[in-house]
Amino acid sequence: MDKWQALQNVLKDDHENVLEEFWSDEEFVFHACHWNGYNFKFAHPTLKNKKEFVLKVIKYWGYSFEYADQNLKKDKKFILEAVKYNASIIKYIDPSLKKDKDFTNKVLEISEFAAEYLDN
Repeated sequence: MDKWQALQNVLKDDHENVLEEFWSDEEFVFHACHWNGYNFKFAHPTLKNKKEFVLKVIKYWGYSFEYADQNLKKDKKFILEAVKYNASIIKYIDPSLKKDKDFTNKVLEISEFAAEYLDN
């Protein structure tokens, strides 16, 4: 099975018939996410923790951040960069950061749209 045959399985929501090796391949995962951003949940943990790749994915599919590595969801510097690409990622950051007034003020300085995803 080549990468494109595997992608056809993803398009049919037949994830169990996609070899694990494909979920480590950036190109494959990006194309899978292009079809449906929720496919990021199947990505190999190394991709879910790779900052550059996560930024590339969430630029288009902010809701994919739900499946990113937990360390990225707590990484203030990364989140401040990521919110420039897609404010909806705030919905999935570590809950303790949503309660940090200094941090949330910095987020709002970058993107006023983030307010929709922050706690009052």
